[in-house]
Amino acid sequence: MVLAPVVVFAYDRPDHLSQTLAALAANDLAGESVLYVYCDGAREWGGDDEQGAIGHEPYIAKRYGLMHCSKGEYEAYLKRVDSTRQVAHLQTGFKEVHVVEREKNIGLADNIVGAVTEIVNQYGRLIAFEDDIVCTRGCLTYLNDALELYKDDEKVMHVSAWMYPNRGQFPTTFFYDSPYPAGGWATWKRAWQHYNPDAADHVAYWQDKWNEFDIEGEDYLSRQLVGNFNGTLKTWYVKWYSSMRRLGGLCLYPGTAMSNNIGWDNSGETSLASTRYYVEHPAEYIKVERVPIERNKKAFRFIRIWYSGHWYSKRHRRQWVAIIKKWLHIG
Repeated sequence: MVLAPVVVFAYDRPDHLSQTLAALAANDLAGESVLYVYCDGAREWGGDDEQGAIGHEPYIAKRYGLMHCSKGEYEAYLKRVDSTRQVAHLQTGFKEVHVVEREKNIGLADNIVGAVTEIVNQYGRLIAFEDDIVCTRGCLTYLNDALELYKDDEKVMHVSAWMYPNRGQFPTTFFYDSPYPAGGWATWKRAWQHYNPDAADHVAYWQDKWNEFDIEGEDYLSRQLVGNFNGTLKTWYVKWYSSMRRLGGLCLYPGTAMSNNIGWDNSGETSLASTRYYVEHPAEYIKVERVPIERNKKAFRFIRIWYSGHWYSKRHRRQWVAIIKKWLHIG
């Protein structure tokens, strides 16, 4: 088996990147694996007024708690970007380490899509991690085993190292429609060649069947796609999800997560603080054996409820209100 290269995407969180790389280096296959770290560049400073380049994007303002950026704050930001690159350059424990430094800031979505396209075209397969994922020591083994086992199955397009927190009610591995991207994942060139970056094309395809698109409840996926279409968002995952769904592609999941996301601490560009995604006991090792390549119905129901929540979803809230009214003989 040829091991897939490991690609890590980084920006300005040196402490997070250190933990991510340390966990990867502790994997059994690290010494035989090639590591690439793609470091995005810094944004330019536009001054300390409200149009300053660090503060004019709403998510940057949210992240730093600023509507503008002072010279001192900008210099601290540049230091974080530089420190992140130093962490990458000092990393050892892999067969090879390559650090790619973007000259300018291209954003998380373009950094990921560009790196994945480049590496997967070169190697035919790859394993990807963002800079805030801490995996268990058997994670690379699981991902490589899955890449090898399903390499010729066109319907299998994505492998996830993360699974929603559960109480062990799922098989060792199973398939689901949605390719979770934020816990470590893997894919093949044969699958990634179908990635379609055109949000307008995706919106046109799904506009009469949004219910089929929003399989995880409510309309959060369609909102993401429309946001990319109208320019209020620039993300990559929802386009990959749509590309896979349009082809009937599936993602292999582990029954128990093999990683945790340490970025749910309000330090990332696109996430707020949360403990909801934390897995208390991630699996150290998972044996990959062939299972039916079809959506796991139990996982479909579980994930819909996990995202919507009986008490948080508008649909479920209406149901609960109706039940309570019936109990109280109201209406």
